[in-house]
Amino acid sequence: MNKQQQEAWLPYKKGDVIAGKYRVHGILGKGGFGMVFLVSELGSGQTLAVKTFRDEFLADGNARRAFQQEALLWVHLEENPFIVSARWVEKLSGRLFVGMDYVTPDAGGRLTLHDHLLCGKRLSVERILEWAIQFCLGMEHANAKGIRCHRDIKPANILISKDAVKITDFGLAAAAEAAWKATTEPHKAIQADGLGLSMLRRNGKMHCGTPGYMPPEVFRGETADVRSDIYSFGLVLWQMAMGSSSPPFVGAFRGDVATYLRETYERQMSARVRPVGGLLQSIVERCLNPVASQRYSNFGKLRRDLEQIFQQLSGKTISVPTEDEHTAIFWSNKGGSLESMRQAEDAIVCYEKALAIDPLFVPALINKGNALDGLGRYEEAIVCYDKALEAPSGFGDYAWTNKGICLARLGKYEEALACYNMALLSDPVYILAWRSKGATLANLGRHEDAIACFDKAISLDQRDPAAWHGKGDVLVKLSRHAEAISCFDKAIASDPLHTGTWEEKARCLASLNRHEEAITCYDRAIATKPEDASLWNNRGASLAALGRNEEGLACFKKALAINPRYAIAWGNRAGLEDEVGRTKDAISSYGKFVELASATCAGQITYAQRRMSELQN
Repeated sequence: MNKQQQEAWLPYKKGDVIAGKYRVHGILGKGGFGMVFLVSELGSGQTLAVKTFRDEFLADGNARRAFQQEALLWVHLEENPFIVSARWVEKLSGRLFVGMDYVTPDAGGRLTLHDHLLCGKRLSVERILEWAIQFCLGMEHANAKGIRCHRDIKPANILISKDAVKITDFGLAAAAEAAWKATTEPHKAIQADGLGLSMLRRNGKMHCGTPGYMPPEVFRGETADVRSDIYSFGLVLWQMAMGSSSPPFVGAFRGDVATYLRETYERQMSARVRPVGGLLQSIVERCLNPVASQRYSNFGKLRRDLEQIFQQLSGKTISVPTEDEHTAIFWSNKGGSLESMRQAEDAIVCYEKALAIDPLFVPALINKGNALDGLGRYEEAIVCYDKALEAPSGFGDYAWTNKGICLARLGKYEEALACYNMALLSDPVYILAWRSKGATLANLGRHEDAIACFDKAISLDQRDPAAWHGKGDVLVKLSRHAEAISCFDKAIASDPLHTGTWEEKARCLASLNRHEEAITCYDRAIATKPEDASLWNNRGASLAALGRNEEGLACFKKALAINPRYAIAWGNRAGLEDEVGRTKDAISSYGKFVELASATCAGQITYAQRRMSELQN
């Protein structure tokens, strides 16, 4: 991929704000999966590395779910000194992100093992052994936590932090494979700087890996396991020992991925690797045996052979640091990871453990409040935010805003406004506070003031879909539907996968009798959320308005298949069946509507009862 192609999909640049939550400070790296940005969280100031993925990985809902599921396995690995901690997986402004601990480069700007190998300076045997043992310890932890296979081990996925190894990108190769499985291409390559992540179709299956690091059995289309990771790491170990920036079996890439992969495979199967010599020779040879059963069967066995040489050379040992008692930071971070996996109750237990260690640990107080808010326990959440506000910290704008959101959920709008104003005194450019204030003003009927708040949020981040959506909602209340549609279009441009925005735009179009366009929008919303009964019902209403009665009835029936107690859909179905002369069906549907409708639908219930009587007579 050339520079122009890379920039074409580049979603953010320095200074941008992601979803009103994170300010971008720069690009940390580009690779086969996507791009990593250095960001700071607005409100807390916490520095993170966030990874987002190339559009071709996320082309449909199944692909997005595959990436989210695999990335959550990485999050679930928790703390290990030899693994880059993934804190959360979240969809922001229509893109999937993984939030990770930020690992700083060394004084020479080197961050990955690949960077160190590019320097051309040979590593000492002792350093090679130290990093290799640390890598094995990290992989043992991951395997014990349920990661069966990393699938993309290479120097670029091994970070070096203060002379210690940290492994990254767990599970993402498997997710890429799932995302690409529907393609009909025999080979596919995604390039960043050089030949990167590739897909290979063999025996009717798609398999993923980086050319040069793909084990022979993966090329053949067989299932990868831990011994496949052993092979890939054997290539890395050879590179460290030889001081080489490229793995041993690769030739020149001449633009044809299929040929490149095949030639590499043939060398792997027929050629002996150039010997590294010394004490590492037998270990490298065993790792790189083309027959998987002849390799080390797990990283523990590999580590023990490496440790024996390391102790012989240095007289030292390497082990995973242990703590008699975890810190408040550990429990707060673990809680955050669980919350990102929608395990709010378990997350609260972790936050409480953090607060038992330090009762005024503000991140844990705020995180606990957020989890309680998500569970609908608003009063308890407010208690947490109040405690956070009592402690001296730099989180005031964050705590005030979240407290305001909870008060608004309780209908205490004036108190909520006071909280947002306090947050904005602390940080006048805090987008979430402006957005939340706008929503609360709208609930109070102060529509023009609400629009001014959303406009302020938009001025701070032109691509904030929530602010555009919020402004659109207010314009709908003012019956300014054409302006609202323009706002929804801006929100969709930033987040084309947001079901709610497509639905709101569809409703606006329907109110203007632009039903064909409305149906197109409902289709986009349904593609993302196919089991939403209200979307099918509303689509059916627009079809009925166009006289496409059979299609409309099919939509009402789909809505009722999803939710058989959906009174409005029964009423719509009854009316359409009545219109087309299906008397018996209409009587039955009117009956279901009368049975299920609430007292607020008194007028419609009376009409349904009268019409039932007329049809029966």
